[in-house]
Amino acid sequence: MKVLSKLSKFSVCVSLVLAAVFIQVIQAAVIDEQKAREFFSEALMAMYNGDFLTAYELAKKALSGRVYVQELPYFWYLRGRLAILNGEVDRALQDFKNFTMLVKNDDIDNLVAKVESFRKLNLSPSQTFEFGYVSTLRGKQGGVDYFHSVVSVAVYGDELYALDSKNKRLVKFKENKIVQIKSLKRDYKQIAVDGLGNVLLLSEDALYDSRERELLTGLRTPIIAGVSRDGEVYIVDLDSVVVYSLVKKNTKREKLGKRVVCLDAELTVDRLYLLDGINQEILIYDLNGLKLVQRVKTPEKVWSFEVTPCGDLIYLGDNRVIAGGKEFELKGVNLIEYSYPMLFAIKWAGSMVDVYLLIDDKPVFVSVDRIEFDELYAYAYVRVEDMFGDTLHYIQNLLSVAEQDVYTPSFLSFKSLEPKFINLKTCEKELVVYRFQGVKVSGQCPVLVRFTGNGMTENIKSQGYWVFRWQYIRPVPDGIIKVTARFSTKTKVYFDTMFYTNLLLKASIQKGQ
Repeated sequence: MKVLSKLSKFSVCVSLVLAAVFIQVIQAAVIDEQKAREFFSEALMAMYNGDFLTAYELAKKALSGRVYVQELPYFWYLRGRLAILNGEVDRALQDFKNFTMLVKNDDIDNLVAKVESFRKLNLSPSQTFEFGYVSTLRGKQGGVDYFHSVVSVAVYGDELYALDSKNKRLVKFKENKIVQIKSLKRDYKQIAVDGLGNVLLLSEDALYDSRERELLTGLRTPIIAGVSRDGEVYIVDLDSVVVYSLVKKNTKREKLGKRVVCLDAELTVDRLYLLDGINQEILIYDLNGLKLVQRVKTPEKVWSFEVTPCGDLIYLGDNRVIAGGKEFELKGVNLIEYSYPMLFAIKWAGSMVDVYLLIDDKPVFVSVDRIEFDELYAYAYVRVEDMFGDTLHYIQNLLSVAEQDVYTPSFLSFKSLEPKFINLKTCEKELVVYRFQGVKVSGQCPVLVRFTGNGMTENIKSQGYWVFRWQYIRPVPDGIIKVTARFSTKTKVYFDTMFYTNLLLKASIQKGQ
Protein backbone atom coordinates (compact mmCIF):
# COMPACT_ATOMS: atom_id res chain seq x y z
CA MET A 1 0.00 0.00 0.00
CA LYS A 2 2.84 2.41 0.84
CA VAL A 3 4.46 1.66 -2.51
CA LEU A 4 1.17 2.31 -4.30
CA SER A 5 0.76 5.56 -2.37
CA LYS A 6 4.26 6.72 -3.35
CA LEU A 7 3.64 5.80 -6.98
CA SER A 8 0.40 7.71 -6.89
CA LYS A 9 2.11 10.85 -5.51
CA PHE A 10 4.89 10.54 -8.10
CA SER A 11 2.30 10.24 -10.85
CA VAL A 12 0.58 13.40 -9.64
CA CYS A 13 3.89 15.33 -9.59
CA VAL A 14 4.75 14.19 -13.10
CA SER A 15 1.30 15.21 -14.27
CA LEU A 16 1.70 18.67 -12.74
CA VAL A 17 5.10 19.16 -14.37
CA LEU A 18 3.79 18.01 -17.73
CA ALA A 19 0.79 20.29 -17.35
CA ALA A 20 3.04 23.26 -16.57
CA VAL A 21 5.22 22.52 -19.59
CA PHE A 22 2.12 22.09 -21.74
CA ILE A 23 0.74 25.46 -20.57
CA GLN A 24 4.07 27.18 -21.34
CA VAL A 25 4.13 25.61 -24.79
CA ILE A 26 0.56 26.75 -25.41
CA GLN A 27 1.37 30.28 -24.21
CA ALA A 28 4.45 30.44 -26.41
CA ALA A 29 2.48 29.14 -29.34
CA VAL A 30 0.00 31.99 -28.94
CA ILE A 31 2.73 34.41 -30.10
CA ASP A 32 2.96 33.15 -33.64
CA GLU A 33 4.52 35.03 -36.56
CA GLN A 34 1.50 37.28 -37.11
CA LYS A 35 1.12 38.05 -33.41
CA ALA A 36 4.82 38.90 -33.24
CA ARG A 37 4.33 41.35 -36.11
CA GLU A 38 1.47 42.96 -34.21
CA PHE A 39 3.67 43.48 -31.16
CA PHE A 40 6.40 44.81 -33.46
CA SER A 41 3.93 47.31 -34.96
CA GLU A 42 2.73 48.40 -31.53
CA ALA A 43 6.34 48.89 -30.45
CA LEU A 44 6.93 51.14 -33.46
CA MET A 45 3.82 53.19 -32.67
CA ALA A 46 4.88 53.68 -29.05
CA MET A 47 8.42 54.62 -30.06
CA TYR A 48 7.29 57.14 -32.70
CA ASN A 49 5.05 58.68 -30.01
CA GLY A 50 8.00 59.00 -27.62
CA ASP A 51 6.96 56.25 -25.17
CA PHE A 52 10.26 54.38 -25.25
CA LEU A 53 9.66 52.18 -22.20
CA THR A 54 6.36 50.77 -23.48
CA ALA A 55 7.93 50.31 -26.90
CA TYR A 56 10.83 48.36 -25.36
CA GLU A 57 8.51 45.98 -23.49
CA LEU A 58 6.51 45.36 -26.66
CA ALA A 59 9.68 44.74 -28.68
CA LYS A 60 10.86 42.17 -26.13
CA LYS A 61 7.46 40.52 -26.21
CA ALA A 62 7.53 40.41 -30.01
CA LEU A 63 10.83 38.54 -29.96
CA SER A 64 9.65 36.02 -27.35
CA GLY A 65 7.50 34.16 -29.87
CA ARG A 66 7.94 32.76 -33.37
CA VAL A 67 9.37 35.13 -35.99
CA TYR A 68 9.81 34.74 -39.74
CA VAL A 69 13.48 34.04 -40.40
CA GLN A 70 13.88 36.87 -42.93
CA GLU A 71 12.46 39.36 -40.41
CA LEU A 72 14.56 38.23 -37.44
CA PRO A 73 17.23 40.97 -37.95
CA TYR A 74 14.48 43.61 -37.84
CA PHE A 75 13.14 42.31 -34.51
CA TRP A 76 16.65 42.09 -33.06
CA TYR A 77 17.53 45.57 -34.31
CA LEU A 78 14.38 47.18 -32.87
CA ARG A 79 14.79 45.54 -29.48
CA GLY A 80 18.42 46.62 -29.29
CA ARG A 81 17.70 50.18 -30.39
CA LEU A 82 14.98 50.48 -27.76
CA ALA A 83 17.35 49.08 -25.14
CA ILE A 84 19.71 51.97 -25.98
CA LEU A 85 16.85 54.46 -25.80
CA ASN A 86 16.09 53.16 -22.31
CA GLY A 87 19.68 53.39 -21.11
CA GLU A 88 20.57 49.68 -21.39
CA VAL A 89 23.45 50.35 -23.78
CA ASP A 90 25.79 47.55 -22.69
CA ARG A 91 23.00 44.99 -22.86
CA ALA A 92 22.13 46.12 -26.39
CA LEU A 93 25.75 45.86 -27.51
CA GLN A 94 26.05 42.34 -26.08
CA ASP A 95 22.83 41.24 -27.79
CA PHE A 96 24.05 42.71 -31.07
CA LYS A 97 27.38 40.91 -30.67
CA ASN A 98 25.62 37.60 -30.09
CA PHE A 99 23.45 38.07 -33.16
CA THR A 100 26.15 39.25 -35.57
CA MET A 101 28.40 36.33 -34.62
CA LEU A 102 25.91 34.22 -36.56
CA VAL A 103 24.55 36.66 -39.14
CA LYS A 104 26.20 39.84 -40.43
CA ASN A 105 23.82 42.80 -40.57
CA ASP A 106 24.77 46.27 -41.84
CA ASP A 107 21.98 48.04 -39.95
CA ILE A 108 23.05 46.56 -36.62
CA ASP A 109 26.73 47.27 -37.37
CA ASN A 110 25.79 50.88 -38.13
CA LEU A 111 23.94 51.20 -34.83
CA VAL A 112 26.94 49.81 -32.93
CA ALA A 113 29.27 52.23 -34.74
CA LYS A 114 27.09 55.17 -33.65
CA VAL A 115 27.26 54.07 -30.02
CA GLU A 116 31.03 53.73 -30.21
CA SER A 117 31.43 57.17 -31.80
CA PHE A 118 29.60 58.79 -28.87
CA ARG A 119 31.50 56.75 -26.29
CA LYS A 120 34.83 57.76 -27.84
CA LEU A 121 34.32 61.32 -29.05
CA ASN A 122 37.00 62.29 -31.56
CA LEU A 123 37.74 65.97 -30.95
CA SER A 124 41.27 65.91 -32.36
CA PRO A 125 42.23 67.92 -35.47
CA SER A 126 40.84 66.29 -38.60
CA GLN A 127 43.31 64.22 -40.61
CA THR A 128 41.28 64.19 -43.83
CA PHE A 129 38.78 66.40 -45.65
CA GLU A 130 36.50 65.70 -48.58
CA PHE A 131 35.83 68.49 -51.07
CA GLY A 132 33.39 68.37 -53.97
CA TYR A 133 31.16 70.55 -56.13
CA VAL A 134 27.41 70.37 -55.45
CA SER A 135 25.53 73.13 -57.31
CA THR A 136 25.53 76.75 -58.53
CA LEU A 137 23.16 79.58 -57.65
CA ARG A 138 23.05 82.22 -60.37
CA GLY A 139 22.13 85.86 -60.07
CA LYS A 140 21.12 85.97 -63.71
CA GLN A 141 18.07 83.86 -64.52
CA GLY A 142 15.87 84.06 -67.59
CA GLY A 143 17.90 86.96 -68.97
CA VAL A 144 17.28 89.07 -65.84
CA ASP A 145 20.00 90.10 -63.36
CA TYR A 146 18.76 89.58 -59.80
CA PHE A 147 22.08 90.18 -58.06
CA HIS A 148 25.57 91.29 -59.04
CA SER A 149 27.89 91.49 -56.06
CA VAL A 150 26.93 89.25 -53.17
CA VAL A 151 28.79 90.22 -50.00
CA SER A 152 27.28 87.72 -47.55
CA VAL A 153 25.38 84.42 -47.54
CA ALA A 154 23.40 82.62 -44.82
CA VAL A 155 21.39 79.38 -44.81
CA TYR A 156 18.62 77.81 -42.79
CA GLY A 157 17.11 74.45 -43.63
CA ASP A 158 16.67 74.23 -47.40
CA GLU A 159 16.80 78.01 -47.93
CA LEU A 160 19.74 80.26 -48.80
CA TYR A 161 19.85 84.05 -48.42
CA ALA A 162 22.22 86.12 -50.57
CA LEU A 163 22.86 89.77 -49.67
CA ASP A 164 23.45 92.05 -52.68
CA SER A 165 24.65 95.18 -50.92
CA LYS A 166 25.31 97.26 -54.01
CA ASN A 167 21.75 96.87 -55.29
CA LYS A 168 20.19 96.81 -51.80
CA ARG A 169 18.57 93.41 -52.31
CA LEU A 170 18.08 90.30 -50.24
CA VAL A 171 17.59 87.30 -52.53
CA LYS A 172 16.19 84.02 -51.21
CA PHE A 173 16.87 80.70 -52.97
CA LYS A 174 15.06 77.39 -52.59
CA GLU A 175 15.70 74.29 -54.70
CA ASN A 176 18.33 76.32 -56.61
CA LYS A 177 15.65 78.80 -57.70
CA ILE A 178 15.03 82.38 -56.65
CA VAL A 179 11.79 82.41 -54.67
CA GLN A 180 11.90 85.90 -53.18
CA ILE A 181 13.61 89.24 -53.81
CA LYS A 182 13.35 91.85 -51.10
CA SER A 183 14.34 95.48 -51.64
CA LEU A 184 16.24 96.92 -48.68
CA LYS A 185 16.11 100.45 -47.30
CA ARG A 186 19.83 100.85 -46.67
CA ASP A 187 23.26 99.38 -47.35
CA TYR A 188 24.07 96.26 -45.34
CA LYS A 189 27.42 94.52 -45.11
CA GLN A 190 26.47 91.17 -43.58
CA ILE A 191 23.59 88.76 -43.05
CA ALA A 192 23.11 86.08 -40.38
CA VAL A 193 20.36 83.65 -39.37
CA ASP A 194 19.47 82.63 -35.82
CA GLY A 195 18.41 79.20 -34.56
CA LEU A 196 14.77 79.85 -35.47
CA GLY A 197 15.54 80.89 -39.04
CA ASN A 198 15.12 84.62 -38.39
CA VAL A 199 17.25 86.85 -40.63
CA LEU A 200 19.55 89.48 -39.11
CA LEU A 201 21.11 92.35 -41.07
CA LEU A 202 24.24 94.30 -40.15
CA SER A 203 25.01 97.81 -41.43
CA GLU A 204 28.16 99.85 -40.81
CA ASP A 205 26.91 100.90 -37.39
CA ALA A 206 23.78 98.94 -36.38
CA LEU A 207 22.05 95.54 -36.21
CA TYR A 208 18.56 95.06 -37.70
CA ASP A 209 15.97 92.30 -37.92
CA SER A 210 14.44 90.99 -41.16
CA ARG A 211 11.87 93.80 -41.17
CA GLU A 212 14.75 96.28 -40.88
CA ARG A 213 13.81 97.29 -37.37
CA GLU A 214 16.75 98.52 -35.34
CA LEU A 215 17.97 96.12 -32.65
CA LEU A 216 21.35 97.55 -31.70
CA THR A 217 23.09 100.85 -32.51
CA GLY A 218 26.33 102.65 -31.77
CA LEU A 219 28.60 100.14 -33.48
CA ARG A 220 31.85 101.30 -35.13
CA THR A 221 33.44 98.56 -37.26
CA PRO A 222 31.16 95.58 -36.60
CA ILE A 223 31.44 92.02 -37.90
CA ILE A 224 29.01 89.28 -36.87
CA ALA A 225 30.86 86.18 -35.70
CA GLY A 226 27.66 84.15 -35.33
CA VAL A 227 24.57 83.48 -33.26
CA SER A 228 24.94 81.16 -30.27
CA ARG A 229 22.51 78.44 -29.24
CA ASP A 230 21.37 80.78 -26.47
CA GLY A 231 20.18 83.28 -29.09
CA GLU A 232 23.06 85.69 -28.54
CA VAL A 233 24.54 87.57 -31.51
CA TYR A 234 28.33 87.89 -31.15
CA ILE A 235 29.67 91.02 -32.87
CA VAL A 236 33.37 91.90 -32.97
CA ASP A 237 33.61 95.70 -32.83
CA LEU A 238 37.08 97.26 -32.86
CA ASP A 239 38.40 96.61 -29.33
CA SER A 240 35.32 94.81 -27.97
CA VAL A 241 32.94 91.94 -28.39
CA VAL A 242 29.32 93.06 -28.29
CA VAL A 243 26.81 90.36 -27.34
CA TYR A 244 23.16 91.10 -28.11
CA SER A 245 20.54 88.69 -26.73
CA LEU A 246 17.64 88.07 -29.09
CA VAL A 247 15.80 86.44 -26.17
CA LYS A 248 16.35 88.99 -23.39
CA LYS A 249 16.74 92.01 -25.72
CA ASN A 250 19.77 93.24 -23.79
CA THR A 251 23.40 93.95 -24.61
CA LYS A 252 26.73 93.34 -22.94
CA ARG A 253 30.14 94.51 -24.11
CA GLU A 254 33.43 92.83 -23.21
CA LYS A 255 36.85 94.29 -23.97
CA LEU A 256 39.36 92.35 -26.04
CA GLY A 257 42.29 94.08 -24.36
CA LYS A 258 43.53 95.52 -27.67
CA ARG A 259 42.29 97.13 -30.85
CA VAL A 260 41.94 94.67 -33.69
CA VAL A 261 41.45 95.36 -37.38
CA CYS A 262 39.07 92.43 -37.68
CA LEU A 263 38.61 91.21 -41.25
CA ASP A 264 36.44 88.21 -40.38
CA ALA A 265 35.07 86.42 -37.32
CA GLU A 266 33.47 83.05 -36.57
CA LEU A 267 31.73 81.30 -33.68
CA THR A 268 31.58 77.66 -32.55
CA VAL A 269 29.90 76.06 -29.55
CA ASP A 270 32.53 77.33 -27.10
CA ARG A 271 35.03 79.44 -29.05
CA LEU A 272 35.20 82.84 -30.76
CA TYR A 273 37.61 83.21 -33.68
CA LEU A 274 38.66 86.51 -35.22
CA LEU A 275 41.08 87.38 -38.01
CA ASP A 276 43.53 90.14 -37.10
CA GLY A 277 44.23 91.75 -40.47
CA ILE A 278 47.30 93.71 -39.31
CA ASN A 279 49.18 90.82 -37.73
CA GLN A 280 47.68 88.19 -40.04
CA GLU A 281 46.78 85.85 -37.24
CA ILE A 282 43.61 84.26 -35.94
CA LEU A 283 42.86 84.95 -32.29
CA ILE A 284 40.88 82.26 -30.49
CA TYR A 285 38.88 83.10 -27.36
CA ASP A 286 37.06 80.90 -24.87
CA LEU A 287 33.46 82.11 -24.71
CA ASN A 288 33.48 81.50 -20.96
CA GLY A 289 35.03 84.76 -19.78
CA LEU A 290 36.31 85.67 -23.25
CA LYS A 291 39.86 84.57 -22.49
CA LEU A 292 42.44 84.44 -25.27
CA VAL A 293 43.49 80.78 -25.49
CA GLN A 294 45.41 80.57 -28.77
CA ARG A 295 46.98 82.53 -31.63
CA VAL A 296 47.31 80.93 -35.06
CA LYS A 297 49.49 82.52 -37.74
CA THR A 298 47.89 82.33 -41.18
CA PRO A 299 49.95 80.48 -43.82
CA GLU A 300 49.63 83.45 -46.19
CA LYS A 301 47.81 86.75 -46.40
CA VAL A 302 44.10 85.99 -46.02
CA TRP A 303 41.00 88.15 -45.78
CA SER A 304 38.34 85.49 -45.25
CA PHE A 305 38.25 82.34 -43.15
CA GLU A 306 35.81 79.79 -41.68
CA VAL A 307 35.94 77.11 -38.99
CA THR A 308 34.48 73.63 -38.55
CA PRO A 309 32.50 72.70 -35.39
CA CYS A 310 35.63 71.00 -34.00
CA GLY A 311 37.84 74.03 -34.67
CA ASP A 312 39.66 73.17 -37.90
CA LEU A 313 40.41 76.40 -39.77
CA ILE A 314 39.41 77.00 -43.38
CA TYR A 315 41.19 79.75 -45.36
CA LEU A 316 40.53 81.28 -48.74
CA GLY A 317 43.91 81.45 -50.47
CA ASP A 318 45.12 82.21 -53.99
CA ASN A 319 42.87 80.10 -56.26
CA ARG A 320 42.47 77.51 -53.55
CA VAL A 321 40.87 76.81 -50.21
CA ILE A 322 42.89 75.37 -47.33
CA ALA A 323 41.07 73.22 -44.76
CA GLY A 324 42.99 71.85 -41.81
CA GLY A 325 46.21 72.26 -43.81
CA LYS A 326 44.81 70.38 -46.83
CA GLU A 327 44.59 72.35 -50.10
CA PHE A 328 41.82 72.20 -52.70
CA GLU A 329 41.58 74.12 -55.98
CA LEU A 330 39.03 76.94 -55.94
CA LYS A 331 39.44 79.56 -58.67
CA GLY A 332 37.95 83.00 -59.13
CA VAL A 333 36.43 83.26 -55.67
CA ASN A 334 36.10 86.58 -53.86
CA LEU A 335 34.57 85.47 -50.55
CA ILE A 336 33.60 82.26 -48.80
CA GLU A 337 30.88 81.41 -46.29
CA TYR A 338 30.53 78.11 -44.44
CA SER A 339 27.71 76.25 -42.77
CA TYR A 340 29.08 72.85 -41.84
CA PRO A 341 29.54 70.86 -44.01
CA MET A 342 28.65 73.19 -46.93
CA LEU A 343 31.04 75.80 -48.37
CA PHE A 344 29.65 78.73 -50.37
CA ALA A 345 32.07 80.31 -52.85
CA ILE A 346 30.98 83.81 -53.85
CA LYS A 347 32.07 84.88 -57.34
CA TRP A 348 31.41 88.47 -58.37
CA ALA A 349 32.47 87.72 -61.94
CA GLY A 350 29.46 85.94 -63.37
CA SER A 351 27.23 86.86 -60.41
CA MET A 352 27.09 83.40 -58.85
CA VAL A 353 27.49 81.39 -55.69
CA ASP A 354 29.01 77.93 -56.09
CA VAL A 355 28.05 75.40 -53.44
CA TYR A 356 30.58 72.77 -52.34
CA LEU A 357 30.77 69.99 -49.80
CA LEU A 358 33.74 70.45 -47.47
CA ILE A 359 33.54 67.87 -44.70
CA ASP A 360 36.04 66.68 -42.12
CA ASP A 361 36.55 63.17 -40.72
CA LYS A 362 34.01 63.57 -37.91
CA PRO A 363 30.81 61.47 -38.00
CA VAL A 364 27.42 62.81 -39.06
CA PHE A 365 24.53 61.58 -36.92
CA VAL A 366 21.39 60.53 -38.82
CA SER A 367 18.24 59.47 -36.95
CA VAL A 368 14.80 58.54 -38.28
CA ASP A 369 12.68 59.69 -35.34
CA ARG A 370 9.27 58.80 -36.72
CA ILE A 371 7.31 57.76 -39.80
CA GLU A 372 3.76 58.97 -40.53
CA PHE A 373 1.21 58.42 -43.29
CA ASP A 374 -1.77 59.89 -45.04
CA GLU A 375 -3.85 58.38 -47.84
CA LEU A 376 -1.21 59.17 -50.46
CA TYR A 377 2.19 59.59 -48.88
CA ALA A 378 4.64 58.40 -46.26
CA TYR A 379 6.60 60.97 -44.23
CA ALA A 380 9.89 60.28 -42.47
CA TYR A 381 11.11 62.85 -39.93
CA VAL A 382 14.90 62.71 -39.89
CA ARG A 383 17.47 64.48 -37.74
CA VAL A 384 20.84 65.10 -39.39
CA GLU A 385 23.31 66.55 -36.90
CA ASP A 386 26.99 67.14 -36.31
CA MET A 387 28.92 65.69 -33.40
CA PHE A 388 27.65 68.40 -31.06
CA GLY A 389 23.97 67.87 -31.83
CA ASP A 390 23.51 70.88 -34.10
CA THR A 391 21.32 70.48 -37.19
CA LEU A 392 23.02 70.46 -40.60
CA HIS A 393 21.53 72.97 -43.03
CA TYR A 394 21.37 73.19 -46.83
CA ILE A 395 22.33 69.53 -47.29
CA GLN A 396 19.27 68.53 -49.34
CA ASN A 397 21.40 67.44 -52.31
CA LEU A 398 23.18 64.89 -50.11
CA LEU A 399 20.08 63.24 -48.64
CA SER A 400 18.05 60.29 -49.92
CA VAL A 401 15.60 57.66 -48.71
CA ALA A 402 15.18 53.97 -49.58
CA GLU A 403 12.51 51.33 -49.00
CA GLN A 404 13.76 47.77 -48.63
CA ASP A 405 17.23 49.04 -49.67
CA VAL A 406 15.89 50.36 -53.00
CA TYR A 407 16.23 54.10 -53.74
CA THR A 408 12.85 55.81 -53.53
CA PRO A 409 12.15 59.14 -55.28
CA SER A 410 11.03 61.62 -52.64
CA PHE A 411 10.24 65.27 -52.02
CA LEU A 412 12.39 66.80 -49.31
CA SER A 413 11.48 69.71 -47.05
CA PHE A 414 12.73 71.21 -43.79
CA LYS A 415 10.60 71.65 -40.70
CA SER A 416 11.21 73.07 -37.22
CA LEU A 417 9.42 71.38 -34.33
CA GLU A 418 9.34 71.84 -30.57
CA PRO A 419 12.36 70.09 -29.01
CA LYS A 420 12.24 67.66 -26.12
CA PHE A 421 14.12 68.71 -22.96
CA ILE A 422 15.38 67.18 -19.75
CA ASN A 423 16.82 69.17 -16.84
CA LEU A 424 19.55 67.34 -14.92
CA LYS A 425 20.85 68.15 -11.45
CA THR A 426 23.78 65.80 -12.04
CA CYS A 427 25.14 63.94 -15.06
CA GLU A 428 23.00 60.87 -15.67
CA LYS A 429 23.11 58.14 -18.32
CA GLU A 430 25.25 58.20 -21.43
CA LEU A 431 25.38 60.84 -24.14
CA VAL A 432 24.29 58.28 -26.73
CA VAL A 433 20.96 57.75 -24.91
CA TYR A 434 19.99 61.42 -25.19
CA ARG A 435 21.19 61.70 -28.79
CA PHE A 436 19.15 58.67 -29.85
CA GLN A 437 16.13 60.03 -27.98
CA GLY A 438 16.52 63.46 -29.58
CA VAL A 439 16.49 65.11 -26.16
CA LYS A 440 18.19 68.42 -25.37
CA VAL A 441 19.85 68.40 -21.94
CA SER A 442 19.88 71.44 -19.65
CA GLY A 443 20.96 71.87 -16.04
CA GLN A 444 24.08 70.81 -14.18
CA CYS A 445 25.87 68.66 -16.74
CA PRO A 446 27.80 70.92 -19.15
CA VAL A 447 29.18 68.01 -21.20
CA LEU A 448 25.72 66.66 -22.03
CA VAL A 449 24.43 70.18 -22.71
CA ARG A 450 27.30 70.83 -25.09
CA PHE A 451 26.85 67.61 -27.07
CA THR A 452 23.04 67.54 -27.28
CA GLY A 453 22.69 70.84 -29.13
CA ASN A 454 21.21 72.88 -26.28
CA GLY A 455 22.10 76.34 -25.03
CA MET A 456 24.03 76.84 -21.81
CA THR A 457 21.63 79.45 -20.39
CA GLU A 458 18.58 79.24 -22.64
CA ASN A 459 16.80 76.19 -24.02
CA ILE A 460 16.82 76.24 -27.81
CA LYS A 461 13.39 76.89 -29.25
CA SER A 462 13.36 74.55 -32.24
CA GLN A 463 14.53 71.15 -33.46
CA GLY A 464 15.25 70.94 -37.17
CA TYR A 465 13.96 67.96 -39.15
CA TRP A 466 14.50 66.96 -42.74
CA VAL A 467 11.15 65.54 -43.85
CA PHE A 468 11.05 62.98 -46.67
CA ARG A 469 7.73 62.54 -48.46
CA TRP A 470 7.20 59.67 -50.89
CA GLN A 471 4.51 57.44 -52.32
CA TYR A 472 4.65 54.25 -50.32
CA ILE A 473 4.35 50.71 -51.69
CA ARG A 474 0.81 49.75 -52.70
CA PRO A 475 -0.71 47.47 -51.75
CA VAL A 476 1.22 47.47 -48.50
CA PRO A 477 2.48 43.93 -47.87
CA ASP A 478 1.76 42.11 -44.62
CA GLY A 479 5.39 42.09 -43.56
CA ILE A 480 7.79 44.71 -42.25
CA ILE A 481 8.99 47.48 -44.57
CA LYS A 482 12.48 48.83 -43.93
CA VAL A 483 13.10 52.56 -44.45
CA THR A 484 16.64 53.94 -44.66
CA ALA A 485 17.57 57.64 -44.66
CA ARG A 486 21.04 58.45 -45.98
CA PHE A 487 23.48 61.35 -45.94
CA SER A 488 25.93 60.49 -48.71
CA THR A 489 29.18 61.92 -50.02
CA LYS A 490 31.52 60.40 -52.61
CA THR A 491 33.47 58.52 -49.96
CA LYS A 492 31.09 58.18 -46.99
CA VAL A 493 27.53 57.18 -46.20
CA TYR A 494 25.89 57.97 -42.86
CA PHE A 495 22.47 56.42 -42.45
CA ASP A 496 19.73 55.30 -40.14
CA THR A 497 17.14 52.55 -40.42
CA MET A 498 13.59 52.28 -39.14
CA PHE A 499 10.43 50.43 -40.17
CA TYR A 500 6.73 50.57 -40.84
CA THR A 501 3.99 47.97 -41.20
CA ASN A 502 0.49 47.82 -42.63
CA LEU A 503 -0.92 48.04 -39.11
CA LEU A 504 1.15 51.15 -38.35
CA LEU A 505 0.09 52.74 -41.64
CA LYS A 506 -3.62 52.21 -40.96
CA ALA A 507 -3.31 53.55 -37.41
CA SER A 508 -1.39 56.62 -38.62
CA ILE A 509 -3.98 57.44 -41.30
CA GLN A 510 -6.81 57.00 -38.79
CA LYS A 511 -5.01 59.27 -36.30
CA GLY A 512 -4.52 61.92 -39.00
CA GLN A 513 -8.21 61.89 -39.80
